[in-house]
Amino acid sequence: MKGFGTARKGFVTTLSAALVLASGSVGAQPMLSSFGDDMALLFCSQIRHNNSYDFRNKLREYRLRIRDIYPRVRCNGETMIQFAQRNGSFDIGRFIAHSVLIDDLYEVGDANWIRQLPEQNTIRQAIEERLQQVSQ
Repeated sequence: MKGFGTARKGFVTTLSAALVLASGSVGAQPMLSSFGDDMALLFCSQIRHNNSYDFRNKLREYRLRIRDIYPRVRCNGETMIQFAQRNGSFDIGRFIAHSVLIDDLYEVGDANWIRQLPEQNTIRQAIEERLQQVSQ
Protein backbone atom coordinates (compact mmCIF):
# COMPACT_ATOMS: atom_id res chain seq x y z
CA MET A 1 0.00 0.00 0.00
CA LYS A 2 2.80 2.39 0.82
CA GLY A 3 4.27 2.01 -2.67
CA PHE A 4 0.95 2.69 -4.37
CA GLY A 5 0.32 5.86 -2.38
CA THR A 6 3.83 7.10 -3.05
CA ALA A 7 3.53 6.44 -6.78
CA ARG A 8 0.14 8.13 -6.94
CA LYS A 9 1.36 11.12 -4.97
CA GLY A 10 4.41 11.34 -7.21
CA PHE A 11 2.26 11.29 -10.34
CA VAL A 12 -0.04 14.02 -9.04
CA THR A 13 2.91 16.12 -7.94
CA THR A 14 4.66 15.64 -11.27
CA LEU A 15 1.51 16.34 -13.25
CA SER A 16 0.65 19.35 -11.13
CA ALA A 17 4.16 20.77 -11.34
CA ALA A 18 4.30 20.26 -15.09
CA LEU A 19 0.98 21.91 -15.84
CA VAL A 20 1.15 25.39 -17.21
CA LEU A 21 -1.85 27.60 -17.68
CA ALA A 22 -0.66 30.65 -19.54
CA SER A 23 -2.23 33.82 -18.34
CA GLY A 24 -4.16 35.98 -20.69
CA SER A 25 -7.59 37.03 -21.61
CA VAL A 26 -10.01 34.22 -22.28
CA GLY A 27 -13.04 36.32 -23.04
CA ALA A 28 -15.44 36.34 -20.13
CA GLN A 29 -13.97 33.28 -18.44
CA PRO A 30 -13.03 34.42 -14.93
CA MET A 31 -13.37 30.88 -13.58
CA LEU A 32 -10.44 29.68 -15.67
CA SER A 33 -8.04 32.24 -14.25
CA SER A 34 -9.31 31.78 -10.71
CA PHE A 35 -8.89 27.99 -10.74
CA GLY A 36 -5.73 28.00 -12.86
CA ASP A 37 -3.62 24.91 -12.24
CA ASP A 38 -6.47 23.07 -10.54
CA MET A 39 -8.59 23.37 -13.68
CA ALA A 40 -5.69 22.30 -15.89
CA LEU A 41 -5.02 19.34 -13.60
CA LEU A 42 -8.69 18.36 -13.78
CA PHE A 43 -8.75 18.42 -17.58
CA CYS A 44 -5.38 16.66 -17.91
CA SER A 45 -6.52 13.94 -15.54
CA GLN A 46 -9.64 13.36 -17.62
CA ILE A 47 -7.55 13.22 -20.77
CA ARG A 48 -5.14 10.75 -19.18
CA HIS A 49 -8.05 8.47 -18.27
CA ASN A 50 -9.79 8.96 -21.65
CA ASN A 51 -12.85 10.26 -19.82
CA SER A 52 -14.54 12.32 -22.51
CA TYR A 53 -17.93 12.23 -20.76
CA ASP A 54 -16.67 14.01 -17.63
CA PHE A 55 -14.40 16.24 -19.73
CA ARG A 56 -17.42 17.54 -21.65
CA ASN A 57 -19.50 17.89 -18.49
CA LYS A 58 -16.79 19.98 -16.80
CA LEU A 59 -16.55 22.21 -19.85
CA ARG A 60 -20.32 22.75 -19.62
CA GLU A 61 -20.27 23.19 -15.85
CA TYR A 62 -17.63 25.92 -16.04
CA ARG A 63 -19.14 27.37 -19.23
CA LEU A 64 -15.93 26.88 -21.16
CA ARG A 65 -15.27 25.87 -24.71
CA ILE A 66 -12.39 23.59 -25.56
CA ARG A 67 -11.14 26.19 -28.03
CA ASP A 68 -10.85 28.71 -25.18
CA ILE A 69 -8.57 26.54 -23.06
CA TYR A 70 -6.73 24.40 -25.61
CA PRO A 71 -3.90 26.78 -26.51
CA ARG A 72 -3.30 27.64 -22.85
CA VAL A 73 -3.32 24.27 -21.07
CA ARG A 74 -0.29 21.99 -21.03
CA CYS A 75 -0.20 18.51 -19.56
CA ASN A 76 3.32 17.45 -18.61
CA GLY A 77 4.59 20.05 -21.05
CA GLU A 78 2.54 18.70 -23.96
CA THR A 79 -0.58 19.95 -25.68
CA MET A 80 -3.77 18.17 -24.71
CA ILE A 81 -3.75 16.24 -28.02
CA GLN A 82 -0.14 15.14 -27.58
CA PHE A 83 -0.87 14.11 -23.99
CA ALA A 84 -3.90 12.11 -25.15
CA GLN A 85 -1.75 10.34 -27.74
CA ARG A 86 1.01 9.55 -25.24
CA ASN A 87 -1.53 8.04 -22.83
CA GLY A 88 -3.47 6.07 -25.44
CA SER A 89 -6.56 8.23 -24.87
CA PHE A 90 -7.69 8.12 -28.48
CA ASP A 91 -11.38 8.89 -27.92
CA ILE A 92 -10.78 12.14 -26.12
CA GLY A 93 -7.87 12.96 -28.44
CA ARG A 94 -10.19 12.73 -31.44
CA PHE A 95 -12.84 14.78 -29.63
CA ILE A 96 -10.32 17.54 -28.92
CA ALA A 97 -8.96 17.39 -32.49
CA HIS A 98 -12.49 17.88 -33.85
CA SER A 99 -13.28 20.70 -31.40
CA VAL A 100 -10.31 23.06 -31.48
CA LEU A 101 -9.75 25.82 -33.97
CA ILE A 102 -7.55 24.95 -36.93
CA ASP A 103 -5.45 28.04 -36.24
CA ASP A 104 -4.76 26.68 -32.76
CA LEU A 105 -3.57 23.36 -34.20
CA TYR A 106 -0.99 25.31 -36.17
CA GLU A 107 -0.18 27.74 -33.34
CA VAL A 108 0.64 25.05 -30.77
CA GLY A 109 2.43 22.89 -33.35
CA ASP A 110 0.07 19.92 -33.48
CA ALA A 111 -0.51 20.33 -37.22
CA ASN A 112 3.19 19.52 -37.77
CA TRP A 113 3.59 17.19 -34.79
CA ILE A 114 1.16 14.62 -36.25
CA ARG A 115 3.64 13.79 -39.03
CA GLN A 116 5.58 11.63 -36.59
CA LEU A 117 2.53 9.46 -35.90
CA PRO A 118 1.68 6.41 -38.01
CA GLU A 119 -0.79 7.14 -40.81
CA GLN A 120 -3.37 4.78 -39.30
CA ASN A 121 -3.33 6.64 -35.95
CA THR A 122 -6.87 7.87 -35.26
CA ILE A 123 -5.77 11.19 -33.74
CA ARG A 124 -3.58 11.90 -36.76
CA GLN A 125 -6.48 11.02 -39.06
CA ALA A 126 -8.83 13.36 -37.18
CA ILE A 127 -6.40 16.28 -37.43
CA GLU A 128 -5.62 15.60 -41.09
CA GLU A 129 -9.35 15.49 -41.82
CA ARG A 130 -9.77 18.90 -40.20
CA LEU A 131 -6.82 20.33 -42.13
CA GLN A 132 -8.14 18.97 -45.42
CA GLN A 133 -11.53 20.61 -44.84
CA VAL A 134 -9.81 23.97 -44.67
CA SER A 135 -7.74 23.45 -47.79
CA GLN A 136 -10.77 22.56 -49.91
